[in-house]
Amino acid sequence: MMCATTTRAIPFDACALDGVDVANSTFLRVSSKDKSYRLILAYVANHLASTSDHRSFEVRTGKKKTQRSNLDDSSDGEEGASIVLAGFGLHTFTWQYHTLQCLRQSVGKPVGTYQNVVRFENIVLVTRHLNAETTLHSFVDAVVAAAEATSNGFFSIYRWSFCDGSWTEVQTHQRRPLDSVVLPRQMKESLIDDVEDFLTDNCRAFYAAHGIPYKRGYLFHGVPGSGKTSLIQAIATHCNRNVCMLQITHPNLNDTYLRSILDELPPRSVLVLEDIDAAFTRDRKPKMENSGLTFSGLLNALDGLEFQDGHILVMTTNFRHQLDDALIRNGRIDVQVEFSYTTSDQMADMFLQFYPSETRERGRDFATALVTALCPDRRLTTARLQHYFVTHRRSTADEAIANVGAWPKRWMFAEAG
Repeated sequence: MMCATTTRAIPFDACALDGVDVANSTFLRVSSKDKSYRLILAYVANHLASTSDHRSFEVRTGKKKTQRSNLDDSSDGEEGASIVLAGFGLHTFTWQYHTLQCLRQSVGKPVGTYQNVVRFENIVLVTRHLNAETTLHSFVDAVVAAAEATSNGFFSIYRWSFCDGSWTEVQTHQRRPLDSVVLPRQMKESLIDDVEDFLTDNCRAFYAAHGIPYKRGYLFHGVPGSGKTSLIQAIATHCNRNVCMLQITHPNLNDTYLRSILDELPPRSVLVLEDIDAAFTRDRKPKMENSGLTFSGLLNALDGLEFQDGHILVMTTNFRHQLDDALIRNGRIDVQVEFSYTTSDQMADMFLQFYPSETRERGRDFATALVTALCPDRRLTTARLQHYFVTHRRSTADEAIANVGAWPKRWMFAEAG
């Protein structure tokens, strides 16, 4: 939902635009709550016009990687630890063949909330032409589209910031191919077929024709370290979507707030509620003391109008038996996927992931050696098996097969100690 307003009225102190012909200009006001806000400030900071004499900047740290802009090729996309934003004041910048201006300003006095002290602010975009609303809206749409795109080999992970009250991009990851996730083939193929079918135009039209909310819910349950998170990332990559993580047990979360959060979910998202079992007991009581979120509030938010725009929901849990049946009934959760311990086929598949030039028969040799070495009551997760290949990354395929027989005893001994 874009909180932007085009206006001929003056949404600022006239002195702030000294030298601008206000009477013959068009303005677009953008709220600091809008998802485009920081994206615009970042774009402006990197595209200042040569005629601009304003050099006020703000630096935000904590990013895992800087993104390459999809609007042009000016960013280098190299790894970094900070983002430069346009600071307070008036900036002149370029977009396509347009010269535009951006005024970042405070609005009113700082206000205390139950979370922190907030200083309200907004952006006013300016074009020195009358009736140029389309230009300003097109610029904002282009900035948002560039940020949400998962091209150039990366997808984004967003988390809801309870401090800022917005979805905040916290990481960008290399796109993860489906082939890189080693799971039982039939399970993976069936799930991907379901996701792909849901995203077709025919499916969307079917939902609309029958008045069914256009959303799809999945429950990933099973043992820890079995590939749930990896598969979520691969689905996001495969479907050209980004991932939005929500901490459902946050103490500041309540029924009303949750509905608002889902209403602001970025488009084309996979919403992930990790460890959903940590929120409520089977008798629907909160597991967190003084929790403002009720079980009925969670159900209503997932069923509500705020969550009907083709989003994909994934809940994860290691303890499916702790979930209330109402939470995972049909309509809320459409497909349940169980993640178990590693099968011999998965062992062979992972061997071939790390030694792609080897034959399928060699993969089976590796799996046979590993299964033989495992005690009958000891089972293996994909995370632990991957650790074997990482620690033996300098080994040849022959060495990996020869050494795997002794490996289970070492990690079982380490656990016992």
